[in-house]
Amino acid sequence: MQDVFTGVIMNKRKSEEIRVTIQLSIIRQLLATREQKLFRNQNITSSQFAVLHHFINRPDRAWTVTELANVMEMNQPGITKILSVMETKGFLLSEKDSTDTRKKNIRITEAGINQVKVIGQSMMPDITYRFASWDDEELAGLLKLNQKLLSWLDEHRDVVKTDNEK
Repeated sequence: MQDVFTGVIMNKRKSEEIRVTIQLSIIRQLLATREQKLFRNQNITSSQFAVLHHFINRPDRAWTVTELANVMEMNQPGITKILSVMETKGFLLSEKDSTDTRKKNIRITEAGINQVKVIGQSMMPDITYRFASWDDEELAGLLKLNQKLLSWLDEHRDVVKTDNEK
C-alpha cells in the first residue's frame, strides 16, 4: 500500500505509525483551539498558565530562566517575557542567586498557586464534558498509553531522526 503522507509503499505497522502521528497532530490542534476558547475569559494566556502549572509540581523549588526555557522547550526571550508578566501579576517571585548574581531564582507565590487552582476549576466542566462518554477502562488505557508516549518523548527530546542520519 502506498502512503499518501510519504508517497512510500508501506507495511501495516508503518502505515499505523503515520496514522497515529497524524491523529496526534490533529488532536494537538483541536486541543489548542479549545484551550484558546477556554482562556478567552481568563486574566492569563494558556502559555502563561502552562508555565505556572509547571511550578505546581514542586512549589518549593526555584528555577532559573535557562532551566525553565529548557524544560518548557521555549526560547529564552519568550520565557523571560512570560515570567516578567507573571511576576508583575504577583504569581511568581524572582530573587538574585546568592552565588551568581547574573542568575535569578524564580518561585511560584501563593497567589500563583491559587491562580492555577482557579483556572483548573474553571476548566473542569469542559474536561468532564470531553470524557463523559468514556468508561473507566478506556480512560485508564488512554492515560497509560499517553504516559508511555510522554515518557519516551521526554527522554528523547534532543534526538530527532532524519533521512540525513545513518
